[in-house]
Amino acid sequence: MENSELIQLWKQYDEKLERSMSLNKTIIQEIQQQKAKNALRPARNYSLVAILVGLIYAGLVVYFLNFTYPFTSVFTQISIAIHLLVTLIAIAMYIRQLCRISEINQSENVVQMQQKLAKLQSSTVKIVGISLLQLPVFSTWNISFELINEQPTQFWFIQMPIVLLFTFAGIWLYKNMDIKNMDKKWFKIIFYGSEWSALVSSGKFLKEIERFEKE
Repeated sequence: MENSELIQLWKQYDEKLERSMSLNKTIIQEIQQQKAKNALRPARNYSLVAILVGLIYAGLVVYFLNFTYPFTSVFTQISIAIHLLVTLIAIAMYIRQLCRISEINQSENVVQMQQKLAKLQSSTVKIVGISLLQLPVFSTWNISFELINEQPTQFWFIQMPIVLLFTFAGIWLYKNMDIKNMDKKWFKIIFYGSEWSALVSSGKFLKEIERFEKE
């Protein structure tokens, strides 16, 4: 066999090997992408449940506010109203999350999936941050003018320190609810449920694709 024939056979072998490697790479990418999408199912289900429960809860809060309106103080009414507003904002953000999960499921490009997943993770953190921002209302619902006028010592030295403590905690948690703190212990205590675990698992699958492409 002449050298030219050997060279030609070698080139054909290289081409077949390259096609085979390319095909294997594509298959692995598709499998990992599908794993990432499947990992988001718990997050989608959690969002659906959160929306349903949130709507029922908001309805009950509206009923309670309407029923107790003539008998409660303005402080109680404002506290309940703020709580209701935050609940509705959280519901709206969960609806937006469902849209983002749908967009991720329709994505074929790994970079696009990663970008949308990052937004989804950020959105989850924001929902919790906004929810914790309302902490002060849980310490103001029982305030009344009678308490202020008739028991000033209790109001200024017991009630107000509790309100300030809840306010500080709510603001601090809201300001520190950021992805960059995800490795901190307090962050892991808050984000331990199936929704967050699903987002983290999905991100790991996408990172595996990146590592595979670089090798």
